[in-house]
Amino acid sequence: MKKLIAAVCMLVLLCAPSLSWGEAANAGVAYAESDIDLDLSAMSGTVAYAQVCRLLSDYRAYEGKIIRMKGWFDVLQDPETGMVYYACIVQDATACCAEGIEFVWAGEHSFPGDYPEPGTGVTVTGRFESYMEGGDLYVHLNDAEAVWEAMGEDQP
Repeated sequence: MKKLIAAVCMLVLLCAPSLSWGEAANAGVAYAESDIDLDLSAMSGTVAYAQVCRLLSDYRAYEGKIIRMKGWFDVLQDPETGMVYYACIVQDATACCAEGIEFVWAGEHSFPGDYPEPGTGVTVTGRFESYMEGGDLYVHLNDAEAVWEAMGEDQP
């Protein structure tokens, strides 16, 4: 299922419409700058993409760390279980490769009303955790703060 999520996320990312920059709504918990262990939002697209790949392959080294990342928002609902998953997708500088991490937005939110359209820019800060679902291991940013942003054509 998560492979399907990744494939759909990549497809939406490649086909997402470009939006102009604008103010964004912010909701969730507030992490202090001093709380952040790894800030991918300040890295170039290629370095951030490589770091996300590392997070996914060496997840134990990052378990419990506060991670911030900036990318595209995407969503997928599992047709079998009805579960809805949200992700922040980053791509390298050439836009040929993309990878994402699921996040769980802190607070009470309902889909689709409280969420933007897929392809909207998002900066997510949350606690990196692994979890089991259906006998498989996954990772996500839990208790995440999400800041929605419009993405310009020159943005990742």
